[in-house]
Amino acid sequence: MSCHETRDSEVDADETVALVGCPNVGKSVVFGELAEQYVDVSNYPGTTVDTTEAAFGDAKLTDTPGVYGISSFDEEERVTREIVLEADAVVNVVDATQLNRDLFLTLQLLDMGIPTVVALNMMDEAEADGIDIDADALEAELGVPVVPTVAVDGEGIDKLRDRVDEARAPESTSIERWFDELPDDVEATRAEKTLLVEGDEPTAERVSTGKVVADGGVPALAETGQREDVYGHRRRRVEDIVGGVLSREERDSSWAERFSDLMLNPLTGTPIALVMLGGIFYFIGVVVAQKIVGFLETTVFGEYYNPVVNNTVESLLPAAGWAEPVEFMLINGNLGLLTITVQYIVGVLLPLVVAFYFVIGILEDSGMLPRLAVLTDRGLNRIGLNGRAIVPMIVGVGCVTMAVITTRMVGNRRERLISTALLGLAVPCSAQLGIIMGLLAGLGLIWWFGYLGVLLVVLGVAGLFLDRTLPGDSTPLVTELPRMRAPRPRNILRKTYNRTKMFLREAIPLFGVTAIAISVLEYVGGFGLIQRALSPVTALVGLPQEFARVLLLGLVRRDFAAAGMTDMAFTTAETFVGLVVITLFVPCILAMVMILKERDAKSALLMWIGSWVVAFGVGGLLAVIL
Repeated sequence: MSCHETRDSEVDADETVALVGCPNVGKSVVFGELAEQYVDVSNYPGTTVDTTEAAFGDAKLTDTPGVYGISSFDEEERVTREIVLEADAVVNVVDATQLNRDLFLTLQLLDMGIPTVVALNMMDEAEADGIDIDADALEAELGVPVVPTVAVDGEGIDKLRDRVDEARAPESTSIERWFDELPDDVEATRAEKTLLVEGDEPTAERVSTGKVVADGGVPALAETGQREDVYGHRRRRVEDIVGGVLSREERDSSWAERFSDLMLNPLTGTPIALVMLGGIFYFIGVVVAQKIVGFLETTVFGEYYNPVVNNTVESLLPAAGWAEPVEFMLINGNLGLLTITVQYIVGVLLPLVVAFYFVIGILEDSGMLPRLAVLTDRGLNRIGLNGRAIVPMIVGVGCVTMAVITTRMVGNRRERLISTALLGLAVPCSAQLGIIMGLLAGLGLIWWFGYLGVLLVVLGVAGLFLDRTLPGDSTPLVTELPRMRAPRPRNILRKTYNRTKMFLREAIPLFGVTAIAISVLEYVGGFGLIQRALSPVTALVGLPQEFARVLLLGLVRRDFAAAGMTDMAFTTAETFVGLVVITLFVPCILAMVMILKERDAKSALLMWIGSWVVAFGVGGLLAVIL
């Protein structure tokens, strides 16, 4: 294929159509509409981490991460580059309100000779901003089909679907003059030559020529300054095109723009954020975690479901013999497969998961999430995190198990490790916190402030320690602020449903296996051995031997440990120390299962051991002081 050649533009059976676009252009919504099926739709940069595929007529439609270009500057660009190089056609989704930004990627695709059709999305928002774009003129300038769309309302989608078969690229490109500087014996397609003159290392390595790849695997071309020349040339072309097709009518700032300015100003944004975070905590931590979950556990499961299941199993199975261990595994009081396990999944996790995804959906669709991240970024930087980590910390007060999953949105692997460790160590879940607050209320307000102070100190010291000891560097918060908008209920509800379904699909098998393992351990007397082994450890924190039973309950579920404290005849100081210890103690079984799934076995084990050390170290120190 010469540099003038392009691939056949018609999408036939067994061919691939890739959706490509910058973050927050509505690409995932377009994907869902074109494929006539719903996928996860986000309004937060970088949330399309994995590619998604669906049938598209006789072809395959592939969604890609949101990127600003397809040179290999990060993992998302590398993934997108590979998909584009293999695709038969590309639907390039462009934000009509950010035409000057998004056309850079469009021209890169066209320079590569990729058959393309442009979906000019968010035309309604462009109109609201006083922006008028001549789509016909833009199509003439680019030389490829351009279809105006409002994907969230389905406008223009049918026309876009019809015009995918017209995807094409110009016969030649204005950056061909840089192709002449490539070695004569380089055998590469037009797409590869475009990436080569942009200094793309993996492409240089793929063409496998010593004249292209310098010592150490770094392309010699990257040192010639061609990347800057090519990018500068492309940027000027974008400006020329935009100047000819776009006109703007000046309008007053909208309410969304004014509110966004207030959010980004620390003086006004901080109180707004505190009110918002307080509202999130109240909704997830009080309304859902305490009231709804409490009703489900106490009334639905405690009075109806569990008794019925217990009676049914007992009536169906013999009282002794082979049925005894089976019955114990199915309906035992700690983690019975048909009773407590179902209660945890349906009565505890399901309401919390739905509530969390509902709140996150509102924050994403409204544009609030990245603004919260910007506002809290400076404080979190001090413990090796960036502003994205604020969400797991908030969710952790509702449910640490759920919060571990949300660490997926946090920067790199190092930051996810720090976030997960802090969640498992010093963030009490709402069910546990509610019982602790009740116990501390009987001690006096000063003990409540002391409890919070200890947790904050541990959180800060642990964060600083992890930041200093873990290899690598934290990533700065680099995020685009999408426009503020009123969230769309239909989109939020569909998003919540699909995310919840995906979570349950992953979680139910894990919880089932965990329940069986715990039941077997308890049936063979393993719990009794553990309780006796823990008895000497309680002396380290100045607590009596019966505190070992509380710790054993905490291994299964944190609020069980807090509840176990309610019938202990402890002094004021012993109660305070005990509450601190059970808060810093190991995450519950379900949280540990998710930590193991989200991180790795080594990290999970180190976090588990570390929580023992911190809990008894801090508890022992408090016992000496008090």
